[in-house]
Amino acid sequence: MDKTEILISKWRAEGIDMVYPLLFRFRTSVVGEGWLAGVEFCGAAVVTKEASGEYIAHGLKPGGVAGVGSTLTEAYLAYREDVQTVLYDMAGDAPFLAFRERVLEFFHSADAWGEAKFDQGRSMVVAGKVESSLPLEPRPELAVRVAELELRSKNNPVLPAGESLRVQLAA
Repeated sequence: MDKTEILISKWRAEGIDMVYPLLFRFRTSVVGEGWLAGVEFCGAAVVTKEASGEYIAHGLKPGGVAGVGSTLTEAYLAYREDVQTVLYDMAGDAPFLAFRERVLEFFHSADAWGEAKFDQGRSMVVAGKVESSLPLEPRPELAVRVAELELRSKNNPVLPAGESLRVQLAA
């Protein structure tokens, strides 16, 4: 048995049929008391296809949230919605600088399980064992940006809340 077959056997023993190391870029705006922020994640999630057929998107960067769906896309969209909810909750009545620090901490809150699964999934993508029509990104750059924007400026480069940009598989 080669390394790839061993990983698949291990995942199936855990009740997982496949692991997708997902990369995404997500931009949104968040309004707080007296401030407007633009937030951009160049993030990662681990989407598992469970033996039951259900997909679960486990947040890696940002971590601590998950989404469930009957397809990979549904799971990712549910995860993205949870990320948006967390951002709104963080804004609350916090001043902008406190919000920014909370977002940075949230982004860097990956767990060891998610990091291990993401790396294993990348190995599977490179080995050609993951079937997907998503484009591949060989060396992902994960980052977060939080900028305070002017509330009344007509020239704000604010994207509509929850706008999602390209989603890819890490290779």
